[in-house]
Amino acid sequence: MLNVDLFDKDENNEWLIRQFEAYRFIGTSVTDKFIPRPYISIIFHFGDCPQIDGEMTIQLAPFFLAPIIPKTIALKFHGHMDTFAVHCKPTVFSQVFGLDLSPVPGRSIDLPQQHFSPLWKSLAVCHTIAERISRFSDFINSFQRTPYTPDAVDILYDKIIEKGITALLRDILKDCPASKSTLLRKFVKRTGVSPKTLMRIVRLDYLWSKIRDEKAIDYRDLVFDGNYFDQSHFINDFRAVIGETPGYFFNRNLNIVKIFSGVPAGSR
Repeated sequence: MLNVDLFDKDENNEWLIRQFEAYRFIGTSVTDKFIPRPYISIIFHFGDCPQIDGEMTIQLAPFFLAPIIPKTIALKFHGHMDTFAVHCKPTVFSQVFGLDLSPVPGRSIDLPQQHFSPLWKSLAVCHTIAERISRFSDFINSFQRTPYTPDAVDILYDKIIEKGITALLRDILKDCPASKSTLLRKFVKRTGVSPKTLMRIVRLDYLWSKIRDEKAIDYRDLVFDGNYFDQSHFINDFRAVIGETPGYFFNRNLNIVKIFSGVPAGSR
């Protein structure tokens, strides 16, 4: 059994958080793709930890930071899992906790033990997801006691999330109060990807969010909705991130991919 429940941010934590997710799994094993998302995730495992399958099998830690990744990875769920995920704005989290999110060979980033180990233990004894959300919100607000003030890197990230589907990067950069070279360098350190890569992920994340059933996919609609130059542009971007052509991907069973990517079981 594999299930995911989604919980929205609220006014107490929306300065950092985009969404909470709770995963439950009981079974032998299940493996499929995890689709890249345009935000980072703080992951807490309170049961068995999943694995990343690839040339080498990587056993994930009880808690870690999942960065924005430029391509899909294969995740393997197994055993008895109880996982709490907090999806955050990368530029804000990296600023508040003083982390460098520059690309790393692995697919996880260690979090400061002195802060997050006690938090993991505290969350582990919570009886409900609501308790975990409340406790995590209190934790982050203890680090940011005054209203968070966005800087140029935050502004660029927010504008890509808002306009990345319809606007060109050069036009988005014009609205950010900083020199282009400095801004781009800081952006990679604060997000883990370049603005161009983030825009590619934003486009595909938007299209993925529109696909909630098993009906035939109309490529012309996807090309139009994603504001691609043409079908070839869409296919190339899709294959670069997903690792498969759209034709192959959408014609196989996507139930597990959807759940791995935060779509509740039974959603349409």
